[in-house]
Amino acid sequence: MSTIMSSNQRIVLTLAGIAALVAVIRYFLKGLLAPLGVPTIVGSFLASITIVLLVGLVLIFLREGRSNDGSYVRAAAWFAALAVWCELLVIAGILVTEHTGASTYYQGPWKVVEKMFPTPAAHALGHTQGFFVRLAVNLIIGGIIYAITKRRRGKTGGSA
Repeated sequence: MSTIMSSNQRIVLTLAGIAALVAVIRYFLKGLLAPLGVPTIVGSFLASITIVLLVGLVLIFLREGRSNDGSYVRAAAWFAALAVWCELLVIAGILVTEHTGASTYYQGPWKVVEKMFPTPAAHALGHTQGFFVRLAVNLIIGGIIYAITKRRRGKTGGSA
């Protein structure tokens, strides 16, 4: 169990650091790419904290599913910790963008974001409210990854 714990801890801490780096890049990238004509949606995906989070989802649930003493609950807890961190980075990015008045990818890549959330504060609040729905969906996806991996491990007799 301690090996899994340290493995999950390493995964989460590494991805948390990568997410923080991506968060900073996301803040500045629009100023670099927009003058080159790169579409907002493309630039936004190039510096996506969500992609880092999805990598974490797969790694954490695969790791737990492959382990003989793996646990869905443990995977869910580690993933939730990473998800909270990533959401805090996004919300901070939205609020810093509001405070500085900079043009960043935190303003949302789609016009619908501006229509649904007329102010950056409303946008940040929307992320807070939507977090729980996104977390639940990701935990369901993680459960599927965990179950498939656990089943395959059982059929092959392999271990982590």
